[in-house]
Amino acid sequence: MESIAMEPGLSARMTWAMDASLPLGPATFPSQRNESSAVINLSNAQNEVLRPELLQLFKTVVDNNLGEQVFAHPSSLGGDATLREAVTSFLNRYFHPVHPVQPEQIVLTAGASDAIESVIQAICDPDDYVLIPGPHWDGYTTLLKSRSVNAVVAHPPTYTNHDNYLLPSLQAAYDFSDNKSRIKAVLLCNPQNPTSKCYDKISIVECMEFCQERGLHFISDETLALCSLQNPPKNSTPFVSALSLTEPLRPQGAVKIDPGRVHVIWTASKLFGCSGFRVGCLISQQNPELINSVSTLTWGHVNGVAALYVSSLLNWSQLPTIIALNSERLTISCRLLEGFLSQWNVEFIRPTNGIVLFAKLAKKARSGEEEIKFCRRLAVYGLRVSPGYIYNGVEREFGWVRIRFSCSRNAMERAIEGITGFLKAEGYQPLRST
Repeated sequence: MESIAMEPGLSARMTWAMDASLPLGPATFPSQRNESSAVINLSNAQNEVLRPELLQLFKTVVDNNLGEQVFAHPSSLGGDATLREAVTSFLNRYFHPVHPVQPEQIVLTAGASDAIESVIQAICDPDDYVLIPGPHWDGYTTLLKSRSVNAVVAHPPTYTNHDNYLLPSLQAAYDFSDNKSRIKAVLLCNPQNPTSKCYDKISIVECMEFCQERGLHFISDETLALCSLQNPPKNSTPFVSALSLTEPLRPQGAVKIDPGRVHVIWTASKLFGCSGFRVGCLISQQNPELINSVSTLTWGHVNGVAALYVSSLLNWSQLPTIIALNSERLTISCRLLEGFLSQWNVEFIRPTNGIVLFAKLAKKARSGEEEIKFCRRLAVYGLRVSPGYIYNGVEREFGWVRIRFSCSRNAMERAIEGITGFLKAEGYQPLRST
């Protein structure tokens, strides 16, 4: 019998989201045909440097603490109560909030992406817009599209000190928009992905005031917080959480901002290298209606085993040691990569807080398609990186790639060997012999 092709039956919203996301597919998930089986994947944003220690902790947690409670539903609307208490203590200790965070101000989510998608659904209607400073994580656009919301990218004029152009780029993107009344929020990634740098306090405050003047929500994605590198350059900007800037009456804080419009996203995925556990959260200290709304969307999204592990991790007496060890190992791999790039005269943005490095490795690329082809050729030599155009940075500037350095020293050394062979095959020459 002849088969009859059936329509997929997708909603208009999902079809629209897929149409927007599929063009990025070849860049984000490039073909693995002709790749070596030993290829090192540095195109994603996972942190591997603490896995031996965290695996041992997980085994201990399972042996000593695993009980029947992990099979039950969360005991409260915002998610597992024990985990929310642990996240509360962690944020109050390391993010220096003006007002101490309370458990009822936190909603647990299945990672940061779940938190972002849920808060967007709560504050935006279909066909609304969100302002996003570029360059930014490529997944933002997909998350917005899945909720029928559009992104308006605020492009910087240059990658050199691009963080200094935050307010001017936001103002330009807003002023030139034909849909000002439909813009509902600014979504800021701090520390930044893909540049692994932080916005300074003044820039964040200016961004908050920009939102306040226009009645917008301010969403601060602080996924990469505390992934700091040792011995940063002089005058580099340390991480400052939006939670520390929400008091209108404090001189160092915002002078005119509604704290009910400030929302922070955090996840254990990057700092503690547990992306697969899918544990994140939304923090909103003075908007209980938003907290309740997001809670109804995400209730039960975090599984009991993941909640048990992350709460044990955050309550662990060795937590400060683990955070310091993470910084040490990230720095070792990053400095190896930086030294190699300098040796080959490759322009790059020096990271200070994060797990990825943005470099103009594809020097001859003149389009996004040429960046993709470059990355595919590099993969044949054993290394996968992601093309820079997908991060929506400086318009019409190509040749950049994002390289993850949150891997072991051995893996980074092997990656550098692969890039060296590739660059030589491409006809490039180092500044000094290798």
